[in-house]
Amino acid sequence: MKKIIGFMLILASACVAQSSSPAGLAAAAPKGPAAAEAGNAVPADLSNEKAGVDIDRFIGSAVNAPVHLSHGTLLTHTILRGGDPYHPGPQGSVLEYRKDLSTATLLGMNRTPLSTLPDEFFFYVQSGEGRLDDGKQSWPLREGIAVLAPPNVPHRFTATTDRPLEMIMLTWTAAGTPKNELMVRDVNLLNYCEENAHWNNTSKCIFGASDGLFASERMYLVMLQPWTISEPHSHGPGTEEIWTKVTPGMQTMMLGSELREMPQNTAYLVPPTGFTKHANLNLSKDKVEWWLYVARGPAQAAAPRGNAPRGGRGPVNPNLSRDVQQATIAGTPLP
Repeated sequence: MKKIIGFMLILASACVAQSSSPAGLAAAAPKGPAAAEAGNAVPADLSNEKAGVDIDRFIGSAVNAPVHLSHGTLLTHTILRGGDPYHPGPQGSVLEYRKDLSTATLLGMNRTPLSTLPDEFFFYVQSGEGRLDDGKQSWPLREGIAVLAPPNVPHRFTATTDRPLEMIMLTWTAAGTPKNELMVRDVNLLNYCEENAHWNNTSKCIFGASDGLFASERMYLVMLQPWTISEPHSHGPGTEEIWTKVTPGMQTMMLGSELREMPQNTAYLVPPTGFTKHANLNLSKDKVEWWLYVARGPAQAAAPRGNAPRGGRGPVNPNLSRDVQQATIAGTPLP
């Protein structure tokens, strides 16, 4: 309790008022980027209750979801799903550009059929061991492996031990210029591409526009060192920013004027109001925590370039790199 009180004092001093923003989500605001011009400004220092923002609608957990099937034998539990983030609606149905964010489990010694599907998929392996193949080549799967499966590219998962293969799975309709092959990267071998973004975020850039994603689309693994927080800040209409906690144990999220617990496989969408600030907190004094960060902005938003921090702030750090060559795993021909 003392920890949380101390952090609330820090957050209170950090959250200074911003300029006028769109109306709260409870109001009938226009959908998408046009909402930014809707008027009915809401002061940035209002509580969630007074601003009409129900933050729990933007939070989801795999623990609370029923099981469904994907790829024939993947057992999935939805965390967040597609919906309307600008008007009241079902809890968790808030993703503007994505169809589904879920956990995906392949039981030990199981295999999916070779699947050719119209959607684009992202997978991040949390635990277990296995193999991915496209009918011609194969790639090893273990903790820290990330996979981008473009539309209509065949792919098949095999769990090669008695342990389940546990993954985070994201599904969406491709909006960029997808490539025609699977892309597999070992996140453990990626260089850090950001340091101290929003105070304390240290990131590994996994996939981006150069991999066929939309111009402003990106997927990072973001680290918070012990006893740190990220800078509270907000995002406006047209921006979809999803944070999923991938490490075990409990940590804390801030959305607007409220805090919530954040166990593993819990995610939130930053409410795109233009004034609801968010932050991740690592209240542990001895444990590093990791979040999977998936973001996309409006069509006119520019993707990060070079190895400068996100948005081009600050000088280039020579110890940072967006070079993914050493982390990209080449396929091995199937026998």
